[in-house]
Amino acid sequence: EFKVWLKNKYHSIEALNTAWGNIFWSMEYNNFAQIQLPNQCVTDPNPSHLLDFKRFSSDQVITFNRIQVEVLRNHSSAPLIHNYMGRITDFDHYKVGADLDIASWDSYPLGFLEDRSEEGDDWKLHFSQQGDPDFQAFHHDLYRCVGRGRWWIMEQQPGPVNWAPYNPAPLPGMVRLWSWEAFAHGAEAVCYFRWRQAPFAQEQMHTGLYTPDNNPAPGLAEASTVAAEIESMPEVSTAKAQVALVFDYESDWAWQIQPQGASFNYFKLVLDYYRALRSLGLSIDIIPPDSSSLANYKLVVIPGLMTFDTQLTQAIESFTGTVLAGPRSGSKTANFALNLQPPMPGINNKVSYVESLRPSVELPLKESGNVINWIETTTGDDPVIERTAHDRPILIGTDKRQYLSAWPDREALKRMLKKLCSAEGIAVQELAEGLRVRETQTHRFVFNYNPDPVQYKGASLAPAAVHWELL
Repeated sequence: EFKVWLKNKYHSIEALNTAWGNIFWSMEYNNFAQIQLPNQCVTDPNPSHLLDFKRFSSDQVITFNRIQVEVLRNHSSAPLIHNYMGRITDFDHYKVGADLDIASWDSYPLGFLEDRSEEGDDWKLHFSQQGDPDFQAFHHDLYRCVGRGRWWIMEQQPGPVNWAPYNPAPLPGMVRLWSWEAFAHGAEAVCYFRWRQAPFAQEQMHTGLYTPDNNPAPGLAEASTVAAEIESMPEVSTAKAQVALVFDYESDWAWQIQPQGASFNYFKLVLDYYRALRSLGLSIDIIPPDSSSLANYKLVVIPGLMTFDTQLTQAIESFTGTVLAGPRSGSKTANFALNLQPPMPGINNKVSYVESLRPSVELPLKESGNVINWIETTTGDDPVIERTAHDRPILIGTDKRQYLSAWPDREALKRMLKKLCSAEGIAVQELAEGLRVRETQTHRFVFNYNPDPVQYKGASLAPAAVHWELL
């Protein structure tokens, strides 16, 4: 089927050879029948071959889902829903979601902190009973986009799970906090997994709202509290954010295929930008890479986007707000060749070469903070906004179009984003570590992910506290 997919895409073997650059290493094919899967190569597979295989694999999921949807639509008018996962990027969720009515995901804050977070041990220890303060929220906003505004939590962790390297109990109050954070991000429903802990089989150690002998588990009281509190809250939608963040599944595939450095990880790069924006007290909309309009926003952030398609390019050209693109943005063509043009609309400089940095290497910036993981050299006449202490430009452009040609640490990234927000008149509030805010149309919710009390507007918020106030 992969060969048929390729023939439908390229039409001729000559076109495929040109698109993939198969003249290199004498890899030119004579016909589509000669093409094998990219895991059956004598040496390193062509990155274009790998990327097309990932696209094909994603299309298989999309097609299979669509077949099921068509069958169900013939027998029911009920809305169709599917559940996704945390940090699973093997297929394009936007395209799968286009055939469904509601998106949902399985939220396991403690399990995900242990088995898929790349943060250090100190971070994991501090948040071991609370979960990463941004990982859940990122997926809430992502799947809100995938579901075109409609999304659920299909499985919410209510206690220790069974599948992570370490499985602690949630800090008292965290089941309530996770639930309220989901509702603040627009969830229509939060479902807990499980209702009752199974006494047998693979997940017998996975906690439920009830114990295996049918007694209340700790999570039940917190879920019941949320249910009672919801009764007094108005039915509202999430407020439109002033800041948008582009997330792209193909870019994640591309930089898995060609990281160019062991520390370059697209998901972590995007999460760093999301985390920096959240630490400034901002609500964020995640948008797809083919967005046709940016008119609702003041600031659009685009870290590591492999290529700018025509639709997004036109949207940027007509956008009156500020666009910040991060490292590796626009660095490839759709066929995974090097882009020899400037990296993004509104920037004239070209990227001349790139460097990946060892984890222990930090390049100090003139203002504050450091460059980590990645730095590029650009050539051209665009104004330089930020430099390293050794005078290397890392942020270029104008007031409205900027290209960040390096991976800044959290201090530097937050400082740069704060400046852009200020220029656009976006109000920010620098929050204490582990304190997060989300606004709906009527309320501002504040969440304390810390195991200790934190000050907010002169008040002390207890560990795992949820606070809300009218706007």
